[in-house]
Amino acid sequence: MTIKLLASMEPDDSIQNPEEKEYSSVCVGREADIKKSERMTAVVHDREVVIFYHKGQYHAMDIRCYHSGGPLHLGEIEDFDGRPCIVCPWHKYKITLTTGEGLYQAINPKDPSAKPKWCSKGIKQRIHTVTVENGNIYVTLSKEPFKCDSDYYATGQYKVIRSSSR
Repeated sequence: MTIKLLASMEPDDSIQNPEEKEYSSVCVGREADIKKSERMTAVVHDREVVIFYHKGQYHAMDIRCYHSGGPLHLGEIEDFDGRPCIVCPWHKYKITLTTGEGLYQAINPKDPSAKPKWCSKGIKQRIHTVTVENGNIYVTLSKEPFKCDSDYYATGQYKVIRSSSR
């Protein structure tokens, strides 16, 4: 079950460069609701995010996969090399919930007896901060000053949820 909430949007909150603005925390729902559904979607300052509750922890990230915009809120959470990841339902890309790293398996082609090992592509998905206060879940957008691949699908024409001000 996915809960959609439109949260505190202002007409001029269009986000092109996340690091250029200072964003306040936005209440996206009740703790009891996300614990029950284990995920929810929300629009925070005109940016679509998905919030996961997994093994007692909250995680938030851009809702669209960095690879080709797949709907991460419809993916499954699996552990790879001891790291919980959301698996994109479109192309099975694996993204860590805690850091936004893209993971893949590789082997050394020069070693025929080599076993596949998990490797990182680096941070590909923008991760946002989740806080809980008085039973409410708040999301604060990332202020990290680097461009993430997921930024491309989090803005402009690829957005699924449109704000009412457009």
